[in-house]
Amino acid sequence: MKIEQEVSPALKLHPTKLIVETTTRCNLQCPMCLKNTRKDVLVDADMTHEIFETLMPALPTAQVLVLNGIGEPLLHPHLDDFIRIAKRHMPSGSWVGFQSNGLLIDEHRSEGLVETGLDRICLSIDAMDPEGFRLIRKGGELSGVTDALKILNTARARNHSPLKIGIEFVLRNDNLAELPATIRWAGSMGVDFALVTHLSPYHPDLTPKTVYTTNSDASVALFNEYLKRSDKKGLDIRRYLDVYMKYLKTRADRKIIKLVESMKLEAMRQGIWLNLGKLFAMDHTMKEKIQSVFEEARSAASSTGLDLRLPSVLPKSTRKCEFIEEGCAFISVNGDIHPCYSLWHPYCLYMNGFENAVGTKRFGSLSDLGILEIWNDQAFTTFRSNVIKYDYPFCFDCSFAVCDYVNTEEFEQDCYINAEPCAVCLWCRDLLQCLK
Repeated sequence: MKIEQEVSPALKLHPTKLIVETTTRCNLQCPMCLKNTRKDVLVDADMTHEIFETLMPALPTAQVLVLNGIGEPLLHPHLDDFIRIAKRHMPSGSWVGFQSNGLLIDEHRSEGLVETGLDRICLSIDAMDPEGFRLIRKGGELSGVTDALKILNTARARNHSPLKIGIEFVLRNDNLAELPATIRWAGSMGVDFALVTHLSPYHPDLTPKTVYTTNSDASVALFNEYLKRSDKKGLDIRRYLDVYMKYLKTRADRKIIKLVESMKLEAMRQGIWLNLGKLFAMDHTMKEKIQSVFEEARSAASSTGLDLRLPSVLPKSTRKCEFIEEGCAFISVNGDIHPCYSLWHPYCLYMNGFENAVGTKRFGSLSDLGILEIWNDQAFTTFRSNVIKYDYPFCFDCSFAVCDYVNTEEFEQDCYINAEPCAVCLWCRDLLQCLK
């Protein structure tokens, strides 16, 4: 008897996950948001009913609908209508949700959301200190999120709703220590899940606030192994760059060079890229601090029964693009179709001392073609198929500056001669996360 293999959602004839930018308007001015670092390319707008209704052919086979984009979904005047439409047409077992700052939730609004059949809502909270909250969520108040959680809990209890309530926490060096306390507090507030993500440095001022390095977990593990070997011999391989260029080398210098050359050969054997400059400069105490905080957060979540989803401490060597593998289609506020958050709006990443430009990847507009026509167009199908081959570089492993191949909004190809602009993506390395 022949057993048919399950087709990957990326290769199906319909998207199984839709992420829809209902609005680009927002009631906050968070300095870490792309909306406030690229004001030149983001115009305030709401998705029209007409554009949303063009998604109807994809709803009967969609398992997930996330009503999120750059803006605050609760500002859209017809958000409740969109949820009702989706719930009527999506299959059993599917879910609809969105992330929000929560500041527009009052008793009337919470009752309306519960009545629509909304399945998941995730509120942003990045600090337990009111002043720290104001700095991160400019224009907001911690008390507003606290009130929203209480109101949502009351509404779902009153209506016997299965609505799941979550929080999102963006990790920064000025709030890292607050994560465990925030998880404990969230559990005491009846929160069901917590989503933790690293900060994406869209502005140079944000770079010092990140707590992760771009060295991969495999490269750091190998480096640590050789660091221990050098310690046992009374050497320090972190002196390699200094001693390598010396004309007169001591016996200890030559041993350091030999150890590092051995490490480089082992890395080649294992298929690991090493950026020696970054590895030598890496603050290993920060990695240990993050691991300690994560363990404490896991303990806090376990004690309260809260479902906690943490990012990786270091970029994972093994890629996984959840957007493509889960069959995602991203619909921007004007009806344009994109593959993922990373290739939605143009932006810059400021990492490793460089400005890395990232452009959009657009596969069509709902003003011209239907959602299923665009999804099954050869360009989009080929893109998804190639992405999940993961046969492209990770530029932050490179020992050179980010090159002109990828450092452009008008991307053509990377140094592997691939047409998929995924070489600087932090999502597939499990550093950035979103509602799922």
